[in-house]
Amino acid sequence: MKVKKLHPNALLPKRAHATDSGADLFALQRTVLAPRAITHVHTGIAIELPEGTSGIIWGKSSVESKGIKAMAGLVDAPYRGELIVCMYNLNDTEFVFEQGQKVAQLVVLPTLYPDFEEVAELSDTSRGQGGFGSTGSK
Repeated sequence: MKVKKLHPNALLPKRAHATDSGADLFALQRTVLAPRAITHVHTGIAIELPEGTSGIIWGKSSVESKGIKAMAGLVDAPYRGELIVCMYNLNDTEFVFEQGQKVAQLVVLPTLYPDFEEVAELSDTSRGQGGFGSTGSK
């Protein structure tokens, strides 16, 4: 996949293992996340997703286990701007991403583009309208 560095200090996405679903995204610069606040972490890269795919910016367990949540982002294939990760600090203390630190991961998935049609009824299923908690809480 084509990746363009928008800044000389930017790091290209990298998988820790060849079969990892996500490729790590790295902080371009030191970024401070204030307590209970949202901050944008710049990666300094732009990508060219393959046609028929979308990119999902997803959290890393090593970061999220510290109370720092990646606000899931969706990257459309034609987008050519910088990948910027929106992060939320759930803690009462600040959190600092240092330059080059792993922030989130990029997962590339196939995408369908269905048309939408209004109908009076939907087909029946065994689940029906069962939503939140419909399978029990245990």
